Amino acid sequence: MKHSNELTDLVMTLDELVAACGQERQWVLALIEENIIEYEIPEQQQFSGYQLSTVRRASRLSRDFDASVPAIGLILDLLAEVEMLREFKRQQLAQQHYIEIDLSDY
Repeated sequence: MKHSNELTDLVMTLDELVAACGQERQWVLALIEENIIEYEIPEQQQFSGYQLSTVRRASRLSRDFDASVPAIGLILDLLAEVEMLREFKRQQLAQQHYIEIDLSDY
């Protein structure tokens, strides 16, 4: 495992990713086949810390909910959409302007 100069992130091989997530190699390959994770550098089959966090999250979903790999992909997509909607809501709330009116004189 090494740090990438370009990505300021760690870069690991498939074997290192498998070891770091504690799952079977075939299970990680199934995540790749379902496009849940992709090679950071395809020609070298290297992965970043972001992919490691995705694989660990997928592993927790598999363990906690006995989810299949396709179901994990769907769950992760839905979680990403929920986070995107929450961020949109935060931005909308931050842009709202409120006007205070003192009604004590009426």
